Amino acid sequence: MPTPVSVNSRSPLLAQADRMRALDREIETLGKQISLGERFTTPSEDPAAANRAAQLTRLDTRLASDKRSLDRASSRLSLAETAVDNANAALLRAKELALMGANGTMTAEDRQVIAREVAVLRQQLLDSANAKDESGRSLFAGSASATDAYTTLPDGSVEWQGFDRAAGAEAAGIDGASPPSGPLLFGSGETSAFAALEKLAAALEETDPDLRAAAFADTLTGLESATNRLIDGQARIGAGMARLEDETDRIAEARLQIAETMKAVKGLDMTAAIARLDALKTTLEAAQASFVHIYDGTLFDRIG
Repeated sequence: MPTPVSVNSRSPLLAQADRMRALDREIETLGKQISLGERFTTPSEDPAAANRAAQLTRLDTRLASDKRSLDRASSRLSLAETAVDNANAALLRAKELALMGANGTMTAEDRQVIAREVAVLRQQLLDSANAKDESGRSLFAGSASATDAYTTLPDGSVEWQGFDRAAGAEAAGIDGASPPSGPLLFGSGETSAFAALEKLAAALEETDPDLRAAAFADTLTGLESATNRLIDGQARIGAGMARLEDETDRIAEARLQIAETMKAVKGLDMTAAIARLDALKTTLEAAQASFVHIYDGTLFDRIG
């Protein structure tokens, strides 16, 4: 039976037990660090580094929010670009039809066929003007994006019912990167693209040759103006997309730098950490073996 030993606050037995517990805690902490790939798991382990890491995290979170705002604005501009392209195609075709209709050899039946296509083009133009984003918000209604940008009045004319201008990427500090409002693209009143198509339809129905010729001339002038307005709108949209792309690139570079800095602040030298862990385990095993050898039993055996 083991010889009883005296256990007090200065006992080598307790000191050895404390040392083994300390080694075990250090092994556990280092194991967590290795599993996370970080050199500290709680702020208390390195307050200065933890504070710096928190600052970097907040900055990265803000940049990520800005990036989402830029993505939404970029998506709306891309959809607006497609809608304007479709509207421009409709007006170019309308100009071709106007030139055909102005030809003196066209019969009334021929002009009726053209008129039916003009009606289709008018609907295509209206669909483009009322284009929406992925969330169902109108692109060209300005801030009144919950409604259609344009509506057809009882007399058949088309009117913009939007307000002001749409939001873009202001949350990310970029102003003006939003689709142009409807009047800037499609015009308004008697000078709108819709009015030009209405004049074309009226010219096709005119029976008097001289009046018809004058109506087609007026129609072509209106269509040319409407087309130029869309071209200017395309340029605005392209400029906005370029600004968003530049800012997106800047944010990507900034977030990359943050990630690199964060790695330097929190990163763990895995090779050194694993070597340290192995050494601690070896030390603990040696301490445990020494404990058993010297005291020939456990602390509980001795106390009992």
